[in-house]
Amino acid sequence: MHLRWALALLLLLLSGCATMHPMAFDHASKGVDVSSQSIVLMTADVFRTDDSRYVLRPMVVFWRALDAGANEAMPRFRTNQETDLVAAAEGRHELALRMALQPGRYELIDINGLASAFPFIGNFSVPLFLELTVPPHSVTYVGHVSAQLRPRQDGEFRAGAVIPLVDQGVTGMAGGTFDVKVEDASATDLTMFRSTFPALGDTPIATAILPPFDRAKVQRRLGGKDDNVPSGGAATSH
Repeated sequence: MHLRWALALLLLLLSGCATMHPMAFDHASKGVDVSSQSIVLMTADVFRTDDSRYVLRPMVVFWRALDAGANEAMPRFRTNQETDLVAAAEGRHELALRMALQPGRYELIDINGLASAFPFIGNFSVPLFLELTVPPHSVTYVGHVSAQLRPRQDGEFRAGAVIPLVDQGVTGMAGGTFDVKVEDASATDLTMFRSTFPALGDTPIATAILPPFDRAKVQRRLGGKDDNVPSGGAATSH
């Protein structure tokens, strides 16, 4: 692993003020435990279509608890390319996410990741700010989130920070933004989850799709500044 890439990944994983969690189960897990925490299932596809060699790799998913007295104010989950990747064609990395959360109200803040190819490393953040209520003792599918990188127009939030200038510029993060869609892909996603992760077995899976992406809301939450980007929930820290 390239040293600069490794350092960038370390900084990404250590950013913010929340505990890092792995996914709730993997291919080898024997079962799903929802006795104390519920599990949220989601697929995520963060991609670009400009033939760049700087492929976008989602690495951290950030949530924020909206209920006072929640055990953890800002849970975050790290992804694993070996166990979470379900599709990797034409530079796309679609992930199957399995996140254990205490019952309650949450906001899905953003998805952070890296775009790296020798010799540059860019970092990006897909701002979402989508609310969800997690019921107790449940496994719930919340939808498919796709985020396509494109050149930004004046005033739109950036896909990544401006600094460091060269890395963020060359990789397209500073000059890009994301078009985000939230879709109900349960017809195919649930079949994929059950076939990929035997631990689910015959466990009932409810469906509660996240609300549609609201670009105007995101712009307001980021302060309305065209150089503002989320940073693992830091933009909404209290």
